Amino acid sequence: MTKKIYIKGMTCDHCVRRVENSLKAIEGVSSVKVDLQGKVATVELSKDVKDEEFVRAIDDAGYEVARIE
Repeated sequence: MTKKIYIKGMTCDHCVRRVENSLKAIEGVSSVKVDLQGKVATVELSKDVKDEEFVRAIDDAGYEVARIE
C-alpha cells in the first residue's frame, strides 16, 4: 500500500530529513520518499497505518499535513 502525504511548511533539505525521519519512525512504514518541490511524501506501508498517525508525526516534526491520498 502506498500513501501520498501533502505537507505544508517544508522549505529545505533539512525539512526533508526531518519529515523522512518522523515518518520512518511509524510502525508499518517500510520506506519514505519526500519530494521538496512537490511538497509531498510518498510512503510505502507494510501494514495499515491510520492517517492520524501521519498527521501526528508531521505535526511533531513542525510541519502541517495538507491532505493524505
